[in-house]
Amino acid sequence: MGEFTLYLIHSSHTDVGYTDTQEKMKAHHVAFIREALAIIRREPRFKWNCESYWCVEQFLKEASPEETSDFVGAVSRGNIGLSASYLNLTDLVPEYVHREIMEACRKQRETLGIPARSAMTADVNGYSWGFADILAEQGVTRLLSSIHTHHGYHPLFCKQTPFYWESPKGRHILCWNGEHYNLGNELGIAQASWFEYTIHDGMSGAPLSEFEKALRRIDAYVRSLREQGYSLDFAPVCLSGNMTDNSPPSLRILDFMDRYQKLGGEVVLKMATLDEFFEALEASNMEIPTYRGDWTDWWADGVGSTPADVIQYRSAARSYHIVRKLDPEGKATPEEARRDALYNLMFYGEHTWGYSSSITEPFHPQVNNLDQWKRLYALKACESAVIAREALQRSLGETAVSLHKELMFCAVNPHDEPIEGMLRQDLEHFYGHRHFRVEDALDGSPVPFQISRYSRGPEMCIWAKLGPGEKKMYRLAELPESALPSAGRKALTGIEGVDDLDWRLRERLAQGGGASFDWLENRFFRIAFTPGTGITSIWDKVHGLELMAAGRPYGAFTPVYEVTERRVGEDYLTVRRNMGRNRKAARTRRSAGSLADVQVLECDALYTRVELSYRMEGVKACAVILTAYHLSPRLEIDFRIHKESVWEPENLYLSLPFAGEVWLDKAGAQMRPRMDQLPGTCVDFYAVQNGMVFRREEAQVILAMPDTPLVWMGTLRAHPVRLMGEGAPNEDEAYSWVMNNFWETNFKASLGGFYQFRYQLEVSETGEIRSAFRKAEALAEDIVTFYHFEDRE
Repeated sequence: MGEFTLYLIHSSHTDVGYTDTQEKMKAHHVAFIREALAIIRREPRFKWNCESYWCVEQFLKEASPEETSDFVGAVSRGNIGLSASYLNLTDLVPEYVHREIMEACRKQRETLGIPARSAMTADVNGYSWGFADILAEQGVTRLLSSIHTHHGYHPLFCKQTPFYWESPKGRHILCWNGEHYNLGNELGIAQASWFEYTIHDGMSGAPLSEFEKALRRIDAYVRSLREQGYSLDFAPVCLSGNMTDNSPPSLRILDFMDRYQKLGGEVVLKMATLDEFFEALEASNMEIPTYRGDWTDWWADGVGSTPADVIQYRSAARSYHIVRKLDPEGKATPEEARRDALYNLMFYGEHTWGYSSSITEPFHPQVNNLDQWKRLYALKACESAVIAREALQRSLGETAVSLHKELMFCAVNPHDEPIEGMLRQDLEHFYGHRHFRVEDALDGSPVPFQISRYSRGPEMCIWAKLGPGEKKMYRLAELPESALPSAGRKALTGIEGVDDLDWRLRERLAQGGGASFDWLENRFFRIAFTPGTGITSIWDKVHGLELMAAGRPYGAFTPVYEVTERRVGEDYLTVRRNMGRNRKAARTRRSAGSLADVQVLECDALYTRVELSYRMEGVKACAVILTAYHLSPRLEIDFRIHKESVWEPENLYLSLPFAGEVWLDKAGAQMRPRMDQLPGTCVDFYAVQNGMVFRREEAQVILAMPDTPLVWMGTLRAHPVRLMGEGAPNEDEAYSWVMNNFWETNFKASLGGFYQFRYQLEVSETGEIRSAFRKAEALAEDIVTFYHFEDRE
């Protein structure tokens, strides 16, 4: 058959957490580079690959000038391979955060004279489509993906194969769709020929020595590649020092190679860097196909296991983005706060969600320790982003409250396009004003407003129309006190204060909008509620269009809860493991929220607000707060729950039964699920940035999802898992996947607690898709608002 080379890509899988605390892992990976350098000095044949550039960055922070020179020399000589990927990330990380970090790393490498053309990732088995453009912009043209098919799958229906990944902007990345990152360990080249994980051959119990098992496995692996049509005479095999994550370098790999090569077989083992492998691939002149689309990540659902932390994370990301938009040169905001926000946003988005026994031992101190440390990165990002944003707002005119100055309100549009939105400002009182109107401070024209309530007092709501980057100020103009009301001839409400007369409701509707037990209406929408079912119709009055698709199983924004009980003999780990890629089982118990009560909370000049209360398993309280704006075709949806703590695997969804072609906002790209994807990728769920769009010829529904990044597509029932290319339709059932705890390791076991998740829905004319997602971004980030107290004239 001829000689066959296995290129051994030796590295340490970077799990920041999982096996120990995040800070300890940082120290370990710095030490691994030092140890690799020491091994190279003793044995020049040894080669080490830095799986993530974060490890290099941390090493260089601590390295002496001599160590830095030693490292640069080892890279230049080809003993150490660089990977340009920063960490193994989830799709939670915004494109602007990822790009800024990668650019800083590129500049550091340029200064040291060690460019990186290749990147590698491990464990994660997918990336947002925009990742291809981010790589290409840094001069990276090659990517080795060491996927992990635990609850996932490799694209193209075939691993150990190359392809060109065409980016949204038409750039091309040469990808190797690879094996598990510990395959070489399992083959026996490093330590683990006794172990069966990806290889199920029954060898673990065979009465053979570890070396003999390794010989058989290596031979069987190469033979199986050839039998399955593999055409190259070489293949990459990734391996660590031990069959575990965060593993140190091992000189024993060379010892095994020497012993193996003495046998004189046709398989050659060769330690290699990433660049060496890709250079061999490029020199092979193999015909390599090109594919265009999202490389959808099966592990993106981890973000659903920590919903409270993700809310804080996404809030931090929005504040950071606003700071960058309004202060691009950093003149008004502290550099340290911006830098800390940036790096903590990147670090929280790393794929490791907790300690390895988080499900089996949720009470274990290390489980809680790593959970709190992981949360800390989101909170530190939020703290730093808020520090920067507060500095920005002070530069724009925000002041402290004062009893001796005049109260004013300010709104700033941070976006590059016009926006209409609500200036909301909580205040304990109005600082001397009692009867007033709101005026534009520039020309004195009256501005629509509505006074709501929050826990400590009134909330001022002012409808603001702002051009790109525009700032507006609003003042309160005192008015004469209104005449004292009396009973008069019309009893507008009953003695109890209940406003329930039909003629009165119709009067309110004529004035802008109204609501009752089974409807909400204004000049844009007519919305119907049905006991039990919930929202059964959202009629777009402007376009004469029903927004909800026919035949969907649940009403709009109906919550749906799932829990899977353990079979006899299953523990909390195996009940999850036995579900495989489905995230549910045939016996999964599903409970749709049943609309039990409707309460009209507010109805005034700017909006009408109702509370829809649902009964549902798994929660103690559950409500959808629906707000319809009177001056814009926009709905605001607040989903509030008191979630019970449940150890069994569970999921919680919010139904999105809207009609039209579905588009999603991925990091750095817009894509149509089940259409703009690599073959063989996940079609059940996706992680989005700002939201999704349902497009029809007549109009489009833009749904901003500031707090909940996961979208589920298709039926909620257990089903054989289809992949991209196997006929799953784009216009299908859609859900906001609010939270889950179904995976058997790493996820947070308990979802219990109090939560509120926000959504914004706007209907517009169907136009250019990028414009629709700029609108979704503006809806999610909103306008910058604050109060301003200035000296009275």
